[in-house]
Amino acid sequence: MFPSQDTVTYNLVISSTFLQSKATTVTVEADDSYRQAYNSTNGTNYEVMPVQGYTFQNTFTTNISYIYDTIPITFNKQFLSGGNYLLPLRITSVNNGYKIDTGSSVIYLHTQDVVLSGEYTSTGSRVLYVGDSANGDIQSVQAFTVNKNLVPGTDGSSILDYADLGPNGWQYILSLSTDDNSLVVQANTVMLNSIQAGSFQVLSSRFDPSTKDIYIRTRYKNSSGDDRIVEESLTLQ
Repeated sequence: MFPSQDTVTYNLVISSTFLQSKATTVTVEADDSYRQAYNSTNGTNYEVMPVQGYTFQNTFTTNISYIYDTIPITFNKQFLSGGNYLLPLRITSVNNGYKIDTGSSVIYLHTQDVVLSGEYTSTGSRVLYVGDSANGDIQSVQAFTVNKNLVPGTDGSSILDYADLGPNGWQYILSLSTDDNSLVVQANTVMLNSIQAGSFQVLSSRFDPSTKDIYIRTRYKNSSGDDRIVEESLTLQ
């Protein structure tokens, strides 16, 4: 949930089924009893979200020109790292004689800890060969140090810029093996379409779960058939 920043804001939409004739005061509150019921019904084990982990204005006045309003809810990474939390928010009152639709008055917001995420400093090198690396003909060695974000994707994997070639759209697709929790490294489509077909290889990769440090060494051939060996060590900031 926090790939590259200390806080993230979610805009909660509160809507009416009709345009109101006058401004209405609405109160929204966190209600942990719904978390407990949710866990019981769905067999989940979400924890109660620490009160320091979120802030929002629980009372607001609607705009009569629109049928919906938004409430910004800010989540704080400092208090939410390392856990799976659930925050049920419920509309508890409205004035002017309007009624609350109890069937849609609760929304569940949750965080999920993603191991492969965070801001990293990468130091490494790209060794540019003339032809095959087995011949040992090195054209140049290019060192780099770059800061980059390891961002969770939508399919359980995470995305990270490849070496210092992120501006070219080259990225790693990283995940952890379900068999032994080892680091699985793939190249994205942009990179694969830019190099010699079938030439991308992962020579070595490691992930330290205690420090979240990452090491990756890969090889590929450019479109001219010249080998490139890229090595980088990533340290969590």
